[in-house]
Amino acid sequence: MLPAWFVLFSVAIRLFSGGQYAWGVLRGKARPNPVTWFLWGLTAMIAFLAQLQNGPTAQSLVTFVLGLSPLVIFAIAMGKDRGRGHFTPFTISCGVIALIGIVLWQLTTNPELAIAFAIAADICASLPTLRKAYHDPESEYAFPYLLSSVSMLITLATITNWSFTVYAFPLYMMSINVVLYGVSRFRVRRMVRRLTARHA
Repeated sequence: MLPAWFVLFSVAIRLFSGGQYAWGVLRGKARPNPVTWFLWGLTAMIAFLAQLQNGPTAQSLVTFVLGLSPLVIFAIAMGKDRGRGHFTPFTISCGVIALIGIVLWQLTTNPELAIAFAIAADICASLPTLRKAYHDPESEYAFPYLLSSVSMLITLATITNWSFTVYAFPLYMMSINVVLYGVSRFRVRRMVRRLTARHA
């Protein structure tokens, strides 16, 4: 296990990856789905406020950064093109389901169930971006997702108490970033088409 202060490396990497993606949006290298990024920021900020009830910790700092970067990217995306073309029925449906998950997360008094609802809400929030990365990988900037995966890996390596409430969300965050990186970087749709054509 890594010492707790290694979380600072996780925070620094996460801030750098968020800055990279924000710069990619400003340069037109990435066209983020604003619904996804707003909900990513919202869920993390709610979790951060909940963590503060027991006093600030190194892990709560990581959670704050997890929320800050998406909200900044959401603001940049809305200011750049006002999210035109992203507010489709599919995206709005995912957003509504994610919000329901957030409400259920806040209502439950069971910590394990709360984490499960938080992860479910985040998955629903991620679906529009995952779908966009699959159909239009050029609209995504893959490298920051890889950096975020490394950040979460470091966070996991600092955990000493391996209970579900401690490791589940960082593990999920690492996993979803690996998936987003893979789909964006390796043009999965093109690979699927080639495999389909080969076996046709």
